[in-house]
Amino acid sequence: YDIFVRWKPLDEQPIGWAPDLNDGVRLNIRPFMSVPDVGKKGAGVLRDKPNIKWNKDRGKDVASAPWFDEFGGDRINDYHLT
Repeated sequence: YDIFVRWKPLDEQPIGWAPDLNDGVRLNIRPFMSVPDVGKKGAGVLRDKPNIKWNKDRGKDVASAPWFDEFGGDRINDYHLT
C-alpha cells in the first residue's frame, strides 16, 4: 500500500511501506485503516476509529507545488501511485 504525500515530487514519493515521520499521522496511519476491520467498524486493525478527515483539504496548493497541474490546485489526499 502506497502513501501519497502531495508536497513531495514524484521521485521522493514512497512506494510501499516507507513512512516518513515528518509527513504526519493522517498519511502514515492510512495503511492500518485500509485493511478489513478486526474490531470496531471503520477502524481497520486499530482499537478505535480515529477522527480523521480523508477528503481534500481546504484551500489550494501554490503553483510551484509538485502536483498542482495534476489536481488543478486542489489539496487531494486520497490518491495512490500504484
